[in-house]
Amino acid sequence: EGVGMIACDTSRTRAYLNAMIRHQMHPMYVLILENSETKSLPGQGHRVGWSTLGHQLNRDHNDHCWSELDFAIDAPLRNMLELADIPYSIGPSEDINDPSLVAMISNRPETVFIYSGFGGALLHKKILSIGKRFLHVHGGHLPNYKGSTANYFSLITEGKMGASAIFLSEEIDSGPILLRREFPAPEKREHIDHIFDSAAR
Repeated sequence: EGVGMIACDTSRTRAYLNAMIRHQMHPMYVLILENSETKSLPGQGHRVGWSTLGHQLNRDHNDHCWSELDFAIDAPLRNMLELADIPYSIGPSEDINDPSLVAMISNRPETVFIYSGFGGALLHKKILSIGKRFLHVHGGHLPNYKGSTANYFSLITEGKMGASAIFLSEEIDSGPILLRREFPAPEKREHIDHIFDSAAR
């Protein structure tokens, strides 16, 4: 209760929604930010045959630490929400810092928003100061590994991946850590970005 979601059309968003729906932890409302470009934005990437990839990888990794691998990476986002009866609307921009989006979020009753934006998008001071909290799961074990390539570095140096739940702040990857966890290196590293990283988060 009191939790909404800001969702971009990415594999990470599908992993989040799949897990929340399966565990009956539906957000009260989802604001979808759609890509207005003709090319994919960071975090997007749909390929032929990916719909069953998570299921196959889940069978290959039957240990509990990769329990969220099985999600449909190319499932239509709106269909997922409609089938689960989760209210949603489409935002007027894909830029989370757009003033019209900031006003829209500010007027919502939810106090916490799970943030699943396009890769590399940072929340600026204006949106961070509207009285809402933005829950983000960083792909890396904080505070040791920050930035967008954190898991690559932890795989190289320690042979494992991480995920850290934080409330976003102005300083990158520095909000209060709510929960963090480490995961063993997957064998099929070519699927890290869209499958394993999403499942870990």
